[in-house]
Amino acid sequence: MIKQKYRVIATAVMMAVGGWANASTVTLEQLQVRESFYPDNFKEELQANLDFFIDGVGVDKTAVVPYDTIWVTNEGIRHGYYTNTTEIGLYLNILVEVEKAGNPKALIRISEVIETLEKAPKFKGLFYWPYDIINGQLTVNKDEIVPAVDNGNLALALAGVAGAYIGSENPEKQSIVKRIDSLLAGQREGWSDMYDSSKGLLIAGWKSGEPLPYYIDRKANESRTASIWAPLITRDMGDDAVPQTAFTRKETHTASYTLNGQSYNPILTWDGAYFQAMLPAIWLEESTLIPDYGMFEDMTRLQMIYAAKYNIPMVSSSATVDDQYAAFGVPFLSESKVMFNNEIEGASTGTPHAVALAYMIDKDASVQALKGLKRAYPHIESVAGWYDAVDASGRMSTKVLSLDQGMFVGAFLAESINYDVQRYMEEKQYWQDVQTMYQSFVPTVK
Repeated sequence: MIKQKYRVIATAVMMAVGGWANASTVTLEQLQVRESFYPDNFKEELQANLDFFIDGVGVDKTAVVPYDTIWVTNEGIRHGYYTNTTEIGLYLNILVEVEKAGNPKALIRISEVIETLEKAPKFKGLFYWPYDIINGQLTVNKDEIVPAVDNGNLALALAGVAGAYIGSENPEKQSIVKRIDSLLAGQREGWSDMYDSSKGLLIAGWKSGEPLPYYIDRKANESRTASIWAPLITRDMGDDAVPQTAFTRKETHTASYTLNGQSYNPILTWDGAYFQAMLPAIWLEESTLIPDYGMFEDMTRLQMIYAAKYNIPMVSSSATVDDQYAAFGVPFLSESKVMFNNEIEGASTGTPHAVALAYMIDKDASVQALKGLKRAYPHIESVAGWYDAVDASGRMSTKVLSLDQGMFVGAFLAESINYDVQRYMEEKQYWQDVQTMYQSFVPTVK
């Protein structure tokens, strides 16, 4: 564990292009959530990962958004000056919980992050992916991608923020709700245009203004947030509304295995990556929405068995130990491999955030696995949270990723975030539609 004071090393020279943005009016040097969120035997470790979101560590002090990637070495912290909106959404959800714990600075920061989003360049009201951070502002990346998935994730995250403050008599909180409503309403055209009636599905988004050549067609993918949200936000648009079938007609695939006399029927994600199945559960209490949640529980058990075999964390898309990035997955939990025999990234590398996500399935097993991981690899904890990847030989990445830290911490806060999202959707009279759509989340008949 690095204990020395760290210095920040910029990954790029920041060129002046029209003046610097105003810095935050507050500094968040310490973050805590309510005591009930800290497991008795995992408080220090959870706090270490929450500390990623301290200003200057994993959060840009001027743009007030998380850096997508940081590198932590003996030389200090090096920041990557780019971000994406899923990370921003998770950061906002974490800030809400910090504010609920009694930190008034967090409410000011929430307002500042929303202002950053309000000022960010958009396409039909939707956000780009990724954004470069230049002079404390979000600027469009050269690829000009507008993805369905990250816009869906951010929409649910914003719903959670608004849901936390609906009905408040505090003028600042009332303002936050109104501004979020305005941001989401401004995306209606974009969501409507994302629907391809000839396929009955959402397109994956746009690149440089042109539709991406694939569709949101699997439920066992993090992009299901997009096809849940689009019918809700557009439902009063008449012929331009996205129908619920954009979600209900998507496919879901499972497999059948027997191991040591025990039968398993796990859900298959495309890559066999754990986060593809679990990320939406940070916002929606899917265990109560999906008719048979056992397929997620079986996937989790088999992930844990696979991880134990290689003495690694559970497997999901993550950094590599040589600081690249790969869509790691468990081969026999990958639809791509099982059904089409495609090659996948099935190496013996795991990521701590996947183990943390399992907290939403089995709290005790998740915490015990995380503590065992730290015992086996004590240097996995850096000054900015746990390193993103470790392989079977104990080699580690020097990367700490904002998305993965957001999922790590968010999994422990999910019960509260779920409540706030549902509260917002009930206020907007969306919740019954959500329940109806989720009744279709059953294995596709082959």
